[in-house]
Amino acid sequence: MKIPFTASARTAMLIGTENFSNPEGAIIELVKNTYDADSPCCYILFDGNDGQITEIYIIDYGSGMDISTIQDCWMQIGTDDKQRNVETGNGRIKSGAKGIGRFALNRLGSMATMLTRKDGQDAFIWNVNWNDFDAPGKKINEVMADLDVVELEEIQRCLSRLAIRFNVFLPEFSLGTILKISNLADIWEEDAIKHLFSSLQDLVPPFNIPAFQLYLYVSGSNDYGKIEAKQYEDFDYKVSAKYENSVLKVDVQRNELDINALQSEYRGLFDMENMKQFPYRLEDFEKEIYHIEMPLGELNGLRKSQLLADYGAKLGAFQFDFYFIKGSKSDINSEKSDAKYPYRQFSPTHRRLWLKKNLGVKIYRDKFRVRPYGENGDDWLHLGDRYSQNPIGAGQRMGGYHIRQNQIVGAVEISRLHNIYLQDKSGREGLQENDVFGLFKEVLLGIINIMEKDRNTVMYNLSLLYDKNHPKEDAKKQADKAQKAGEYTQANYNALSQGYTVVKQELEDKEEEVRLLRNLASTGLIITSFSHELNNLSIQTKSRYDNMLYALNLVTSIDNVKKLGLKDYQNPYEVIKTQKNYDEQVRSWLEFSINSISKDKRLRKSIHLKSYFELFKKTWMTVMNELNIDFDVKGFSDDMQIKAFVIDFDTIFNNLISNSIYAIKVKKSTINRKIRIDGKLEDEYLSIIISDSGKGLDKQYQNNPSVIFNAFESSRCNKNGEKIGTGLGLYIVKATINEYKGSSVQVLYQAEGFAIKIMFKI
Repeated sequence: MKIPFTASARTAMLIGTENFSNPEGAIIELVKNTYDADSPCCYILFDGNDGQITEIYIIDYGSGMDISTIQDCWMQIGTDDKQRNVETGNGRIKSGAKGIGRFALNRLGSMATMLTRKDGQDAFIWNVNWNDFDAPGKKINEVMADLDVVELEEIQRCLSRLAIRFNVFLPEFSLGTILKISNLADIWEEDAIKHLFSSLQDLVPPFNIPAFQLYLYVSGSNDYGKIEAKQYEDFDYKVSAKYENSVLKVDVQRNELDINALQSEYRGLFDMENMKQFPYRLEDFEKEIYHIEMPLGELNGLRKSQLLADYGAKLGAFQFDFYFIKGSKSDINSEKSDAKYPYRQFSPTHRRLWLKKNLGVKIYRDKFRVRPYGENGDDWLHLGDRYSQNPIGAGQRMGGYHIRQNQIVGAVEISRLHNIYLQDKSGREGLQENDVFGLFKEVLLGIINIMEKDRNTVMYNLSLLYDKNHPKEDAKKQADKAQKAGEYTQANYNALSQGYTVVKQELEDKEEEVRLLRNLASTGLIITSFSHELNNLSIQTKSRYDNMLYALNLVTSIDNVKKLGLKDYQNPYEVIKTQKNYDEQVRSWLEFSINSISKDKRLRKSIHLKSYFELFKKTWMTVMNELNIDFDVKGFSDDMQIKAFVIDFDTIFNNLISNSIYAIKVKKSTINRKIRIDGKLEDEYLSIIISDSGKGLDKQYQNNPSVIFNAFESSRCNKNGEKIGTGLGLYIVKATINEYKGSSVQVLYQAEGFAIKIMFKI
């Protein structure tokens, strides 16, 4: 005798509760169904009054259902339709497979209505009361749903009402499915809807946006709309890896270092032995992205992998994309022109906020999230353990450098078709931890190591270059190591002795610097005290020409002098005219000097940059015209402002312009004499580039341009070859800029002339 199994009607309630523990997961399951239906889009509408959500609509424009599909698939629990028909008509890989997705409706609310139409078929309305399944003693086949034919026009009228209600555009309906859930099981507060919106952003991979658009709207609110995949451009590295047909293809994009600085101040990096081969050459950095291909067996960490030997044939195709993002700058000198690592400017605050929201490596199967991987930064690749075993910085030594788990945002894309050995756990949360999955993780870590090796090589060689260009710093570092070692060996004694000598010399240099700056400060005080007299002198020069001309006209006239046929230097009228030009130049410099030390310039205030540089240009134009220099200032808009000391800006730009004028005069060319100041906003920074067509950077500085900012460093010489410059102008420029936190200055590489870029943190 054989007895058939039966199922209580309560089974449906249990399926909904057990498989969809929260309402958010239920909505995501229904969204996946719209994707499986080949819909180009999905609309999620939360409707209610007085801040209370009472109804949820999920609308798609996919294939829809006819009566046979409703009866044989939709109404059949555990249907194997998606297992037998894995691909949709448009080639999508279906995300569901267990045939229980419709019970997500039960999890959301007790009443459900469905409007659906398949192309060329009647439209149907389907209704169910999930409370009917909770009746005592009832079998599941005793519970009925209502199914009736409905006019297409009625569905269109329903969508029109919703479009007006939500003040949104809804495409015209001809086929697809509309779900309405009411008598909701949960209270949908604002925070819950915001969290759902964020989760839906995570639902699709952040790197490759599929041809499927999601929208979420709440009645009476303008805070929602199209759900975009989370993209980010402020990264240090981006790696895109694709594995198929036993070949791994990887694209590495560098974005951490300032390419202008590498081209100019750090060119010596590419003379180092480890930087002469692909992908570490200057031309490789200038391309930003480099490409490599290899079999898995050549990937670091897999050359002796037993898992690869045993299960390599079972590993299917996948795509792995990730960002490496530092949350802060580890180099304390990174803001300075002579920094060890020439980092590109970024906002640590913005980075940390973005990382907090998106941290972790997530897995997507057929375009949808597989939880819990990457959830709340879940470290399923054990990057934290890996780092803690060898926590060295990228620039400390070669080999062993690993990124931390809080520095990576990534997405792995797999498919049911190609990754048949990566199966769901029985609870639908996560993948089975089998040997293929273990190999899968090894491969992903090997891909991450490509980026780690790249960064390690670059940063370590930058560190070596810094020590080479800063022998004093290296001597102090070695002395510090010797002191910490506590062993009185000859080598340690020598290191300590050299370190002492360096520190002693630095103290002497600082004392000399202090003496000079004290002298300059005293001179400044004297000039300030005589500013009134200087101002009077400037005023007096204006009338001197007229007085001399008046006196001359008392005894003769310009016509009488012309009759004498005198040369210009003998003609009193021409001599007075020449003297007038000299007076105007002197007066211009006096006015400039007096203006520079005015009291209001020594107060920190909001500087309107357009006005400042218009006045700055006007101040210098007399000199520029005299020297036949084309001087132009551009890029400063009406809304560009910065809080700073005006006197600091005067100090910076007057020094730089003075240097540019000198460089142009030394070049001795009478054509193409140009000085430019270009300003623009770059994120949170004010970028100002000062360039000229002068003689350019002296050869002695070309391998290490940052040296020009050192105190007393000068290449100015007189006709006899004797040094005449103080070497303080650019030193003062850099010191002044460094007073503004987060700001920096660097020399830009260019074929002719000279250029400096200043970045002020706004």
